[in-house]
This record gives sequence, C-alpha cells and structure tokens, in this order.
Amino acid sequence: MLKRVAPRAWAFVVALGILGCGSDTPSEPGVERVPVPGTLVASEKARAAPTQAPDEDFRALIDGNTAFAVAMYRQVVPPGENAVFSPHSLTQALGMVYAGARGETATEMAAALHFDLPQERLHPALNRLDLTLESRSREGQGPAKGPILRSVNGLWGQQGFSFETPFLDVLAEHHGAGLRTLDIASDPEGVRTAINGWVKGETAGLVPELFPSRSITPDTRLLLVNTLYFKGAWKLPFKVENTRAAPFQSIGGGTGSVEMMNTTAKFPFMAGDGFQAVALPYVGDALRMLVIVPDAGRFEEVEQRLSLDFLDTVRAQLKPGERRLGLPRFQVALGFSALAPLQSMGLRTLFTDGADLAGISQAERLSVSSVFHRAVIIVDELGSEAAAATGVGVGVTSLPPETLVDRPFLFAIEDEETRSVLFLGRFVQP
Repeated sequence: MLKRVAPRAWAFVVALGILGCGSDTPSEPGVERVPVPGTLVASEKARAAPTQAPDEDFRALIDGNTAFAVAMYRQVVPPGENAVFSPHSLTQALGMVYAGARGETATEMAAALHFDLPQERLHPALNRLDLTLESRSREGQGPAKGPILRSVNGLWGQQGFSFETPFLDVLAEHHGAGLRTLDIASDPEGVRTAINGWVKGETAGLVPELFPSRSITPDTRLLLVNTLYFKGAWKLPFKVENTRAAPFQSIGGGTGSVEMMNTTAKFPFMAGDGFQAVALPYVGDALRMLVIVPDAGRFEEVEQRLSLDFLDTVRAQLKPGERRLGLPRFQVALGFSALAPLQSMGLRTLFTDGADLAGISQAERLSVSSVFHRAVIIVDELGSEAAAATGVGVGVTSLPPETLVDRPFLFAIEDEETRSVLFLGRFVQP
C-alpha cells in the first residue's frame, strides 16, 4: 500500500483599511472556521440571481479581469523570484470599494481595474461570476467529487458609524456580504486579532496573519476582506514513488535541484513559438492548472507576451494527447502592499484625502489607507492507493512525447468554461 499524501491547498486574501480623513506556512492540521466577529448590520435585500447579468456583460467582466491580472502581475512580481497572487481576490475586494466610489475616484478605479461596465451592470456580473465559481465547489462531498473553492467577503465597520443604505444593498445583492460592526476605535489591536483569526480559519491556516501589528488604528472606519481558498486533487495524479531529485535551470542561469513529479497520461498540450503549454485538470474537470514553459533562454521574452490574447491563443490550441510529464513539486508564497502597484496603474485619488467615497458614507470624508495581499500555493502529488496487473508484450517500443518542466515556467489556476483566471504566478528558481 502506498503512503497517502493529503491534497494541498492554497489561499489568497485581500484587505483594505478605510480611514476617516479629517508568513506563510503549509495548511495547519485541525484549523477550523470561526464565527464572523461583530454585530451584523444587514440590508433587507436578498442576493440577486446570476441571470441578472447577460452573457455579454459576463464576458466583458472576465476579459477585463484578465487584463487587470496581467497588469498587476507586471507590477508585483519581484525580479528574479518566484511569485503568486490572486487577481480574482483583488478584484472582489476592490469591487466592493468601487460600489461606494464616486466622481474622479470611480473613474480612476474603473480604468485601473479594467472595469469596462457601468456600476449598475458591473456588480450583477461580479455576482454571476462569484455564484458560478461557487457552483464548482464540492466541499463536504469528498475529494473524489471535486475541489473545494471558497470565496468569502467580510466587512467590518466602526460601531455607531453611519453607512449609506444603497452601499449596503449592493453588498447584499451582488457581493453576498453583510457589514458587521465592532468598536475599532477603542480596541484596534483586539479587532485586528479577531479578524486575523477569522481569516486564518477561512484559509485553513495558510494565512495565519493578514493585518500586521498596528495596521488598524482608531481612525479606521471600515475593513473589507476577501478570502479565496482552493483545495483540489489532480484528475490524473502523480505517484509518489515516481518523484525523484532532478536538475532545474534557474532564471539567473544557475542550476538547482527540485523534486520532480513524473507521470504518463493524456494531457491537453500545445507547442507555440518559443514555448510549450500543458493543462492539468483537477477532479471535477471545471478547474485546471495551465503551465506555460518557455524554451531555454526565452523566459523573459515569453513572459512579456502574457496578455488576454496570448492566453486565449494558448487555450484554443490545446489538444489532448499522451505525454510523459515531469513537473516540480513546489511551494510559493508572496505578501505585499498593493498601494504602490495600484498607484502605478493610475489609481491615485483613492489613497488621498481627495478620495470620493461618498457612496459608502457621508458622515466623514473617507480614503483607503491600506491594501494587503497574501498568497500561498503548494503543489505536490495526490496520494493514491493502487493495485497493478501486468501484461508483457514484446515488440517495437514507441514512447509518448515528453514535457519536462525543468526550467522557469508560468502557471495559472483557471476556470475552464469561463476562462476566469483565479491565481497567477511563476516558478523561476528552486
């Protein structure tokens, strides 16, 4: 009997602190989801049906999200290093802020986030995407039934502070979120501890601390958090006994060592100008990892081509075929403040006392003080229990073609049907 290896998971979190103006470790065993802290201030609106967003709006949203993903990738990837982040999580959190943005602030947000739809059409499209992705999850139904994909929005406001009813209505109808109140002003560190504990539970321990010490202050009026957690098993698993140490050509030109997982199966594959691409489906077939492997010496060139059109071209040319696949077992973590990247993308007034967030509250002039993002991805073999029967045939041997991922590569976790990019990153050195 083979030793069983637990399926791995990854989690992403975005948080925004709004002010009144005037470590990343593998999933911890036994981490449980905890109740949402605070007192609920609920809108009377029920969540809208996904059919409120027509197909053309849905397509425009996803195309815009992908364009934003590529733009953010170019801002946050550290030179020469591995990276991972969730453009989907960023879009979810910033989309809630956008519901309360007005004037120049709303115009800048729409341009930077590639929101090409007016507010009254964008939020129904975001709702349709969220509910579509939620339908992919098979949480509590066992690993053979499909993955766990869980996106949760949490909002906490200062107790006694006045929030606009239309803003709360949009959150309830199109973001599946209610606002909860806490006495942030009197105990900012206690609030930080409580929300960090909630985040840790929602991400199965992968993000043990989102808000760093003293990042929440008595001036904080509203906190918005999105957590995105995924746990899936390969549809075509790797066998642990086939994993072995192998050389890996790092982006700087040196050679390191990785634990290379190996299998032979039928994978969607394509070969392009200077690169190969292979898709690895998860159980359930809705979600997959897309791996793009540039030829030796051409990583930067291919990475610069990354775009909506490039990804669509790769997807369109994928054809199933028997392959020998070697993929490193890897783990990547990244945490950053998204303030500077978003400012570089043209989102400026949101972070100043000139911000117009009157749609959130008119009790005080508000601005965004912080945007934290933390992401973790862990990729390894899915353990299995197996028996074998062997038939021996003697003849001419013809091995299937090989894709050996022994050099820097790009990866994306995406929903195959909608082409929505949930997670994006690269692995360039062991």
